[in-house]
Amino acid sequence: RILTFVYYLTPPDWDADSDGGALRLFSPIGEVSKSDTALLAKESNYDTCFDVIPYSDRMVVFRSDLIEHQVMPSFRRDRMAVTVWLYGRAISSRNEATKINFTDNSSNQTFEDAKVDRDEVFRSPPPLALPSNNFREKTVFVAIPSYRDKETWPTIKSLIQMARYPGRVYIGVVWQVDTKSQQEMDMFTSGKDIITTLKSSHWENTKNLRSIIVGYTQSTGPCYARYLAQTLHRGEDYVLQIDSHMRFRPNWDEYLIAQLHKCGSSSEKGKAVLTAYPPGYELPCGPGEDAETRGTILVPWKFGDDGILRQKGRLLRREYTHSDSFGQNHNDNIPCLLYAGGFNFFQSSLLDVCSYDRKLHGLFFGEEISMAVRLFTHGYDLFAPPESVCYHLWKRNPLRNIAIHRQNLAVEKEDAISVVREQVRGRGRGLGTIRVAEQFALQLGVNFETLTLSDGCENANLDSDAFVSSFRDNPAAISDCMDLSKENINQVMALVSQFTGH
Repeated sequence: RILTFVYYLTPPDWDADSDGGALRLFSPIGEVSKSDTALLAKESNYDTCFDVIPYSDRMVVFRSDLIEHQVMPSFRRDRMAVTVWLYGRAISSRNEATKINFTDNSSNQTFEDAKVDRDEVFRSPPPLALPSNNFREKTVFVAIPSYRDKETWPTIKSLIQMARYPGRVYIGVVWQVDTKSQQEMDMFTSGKDIITTLKSSHWENTKNLRSIIVGYTQSTGPCYARYLAQTLHRGEDYVLQIDSHMRFRPNWDEYLIAQLHKCGSSSEKGKAVLTAYPPGYELPCGPGEDAETRGTILVPWKFGDDGILRQKGRLLRREYTHSDSFGQNHNDNIPCLLYAGGFNFFQSSLLDVCSYDRKLHGLFFGEEISMAVRLFTHGYDLFAPPESVCYHLWKRNPLRNIAIHRQNLAVEKEDAISVVREQVRGRGRGLGTIRVAEQFALQLGVNFETLTLSDGCENANLDSDAFVSSFRDNPAAISDCMDLSKENINQVMALVSQFTGH
């Protein structure tokens, strides 16, 4: 909460002494000038605070993140007011000494205090239902590439605290940081406070955490980082690949294993993958008890100027049922063709067949369609879980700008894009021989030669009524802090404008 607007609707004859109800503001700098507050305040100790009398048609606006405040009791009658709170993120000018800054001299980029032990971030979203079968003996490896991301340790904390059996979760992190700055190394990679809180969860960082540290100036994008993270796998039964800024629902580990085993013959062959774009969360709130729990499915969206297919997630109605290959209707895993790099779960044997291509440097758009067509041609089937398992921070990390650190990255990126263009046309490296790319394109409803989409492909071979129509086709639009729809924002700002007279 950054700004507070209070507009008083008290009777015109409101009396400071007889009615009370003042708003007591404590000075953030320890002193307040009488001349600055003479029109607002009744007599008080100006060295510490002053009282704003709630006279009719008065509005007070203040920085609620900086100014401690208290509403005093009303005596004769109720104090009526309209209050508007504006949430956001701001740097406290009151205590600049507590703000930690690192500066990248090559780019003039800075980042703020990277504290990670924020209790409000770890409010628990609704738990996932436990399966009838118990998979306690199975182990899970979680692969996380992290690029100078202050959310990595909170992500690890959520993974462990929300797991049904934390001791079976092994995590591999590729830390991409400024290796020349010990301060930055400690800030991003140590996680001392969080490690202490996890000791009661039967999770040992010395045994269950593996790391690779890479100088961020040597980073070449997600593909190589994900490849490195996969190399930290040490024989665990399942692999969960995620991004470094996520939160999880309770029981996520048991739920994912159980759902993976519901994929029919694909599960029996070890060739099933669960994947989706998760709904979003925002800081500082994080996903709470009212977080979105419905599932999403990936669908084609449009072609970019680079000729690479873009995709988006669509929110599914909870009551939607679909038919499986045997004609049975149920509300369970939904077949899909597209792949989310930031959330996918599979049996670890996949790593021996279709691991990440470490040579696709500088590739962001293209990573996912490359993996989708490769998995398809290797005989893997992709499914969207019927419920959201986790949440993703969709707000872009301001430090994620690797292009300025590698002179040849633009050339390498063009080479990578060319590889992906060939793959979706059935040519080039990394493809399997079980199915062909032409079949993938036909089922997807996309023509990779003409760069066109067929009518209805945005429904992912589902009925049009499978989707929540009000969802804006971008999981980042889901906010668990407040509804940030354009209409609601306009209403709030219109109300504030009326208060301020602008």
